[in-house]
Amino acid sequence: MKKLIISLMFLSLLRADILNEFLNKNYQKVCNYKSIKTFANDDKILSIIGLSCLKIDNLYMLPYIFNRLKHTSDGRKNGIYFITIYTQKKLLYSYFFDKFPLNSFSLPQTDYILSKVFWAIKNHNYTKENNKYVIEDSNKILHVYKGKDNFFVVDEYSGSKLIKRHWYR
Repeated sequence: MKKLIISLMFLSLLRADILNEFLNKNYQKVCNYKSIKTFANDDKILSIIGLSCLKIDNLYMLPYIFNRLKHTSDGRKNGIYFITIYTQKKLLYSYFFDKFPLNSFSLPQTDYILSKVFWAIKNHNYTKENNKYVIEDSNKILHVYKGKDNFFVVDEYSGSKLIKRHWYR
């Protein structure tokens, strides 16, 4: 019984630590396989871990998360959100490197940057400048292009200022 109480207290401390790291925007400390494994049955914490992974573009971690989000209705909805983004990334990758057509796919639209890119390219809502796809997104301009080493890049601009660069493999 003593071991169970100590384990529960330790788990509560870990949970609080993840919440604090997330609130302090230390997403790298939250998005890791150890956290996913530790909280495999906690849909709330797994969702926070998934959001942290999105914040730092660690999409390769999402399958470990969305496959475990099944214990609550909110968890399942968050799982759909994460799998949608992951699928859009895989489809965009195939589009850029294999000329795989996107027009037959109908996936939910999310607020994540790759979802915006996916829908713009799928619906031909872009202009092409050299090898870059230029997408206007509310108050941002997105430049999407293929890298040399099997990755693609999404640059976010506000005016002529680069805000953030996203790399996807």
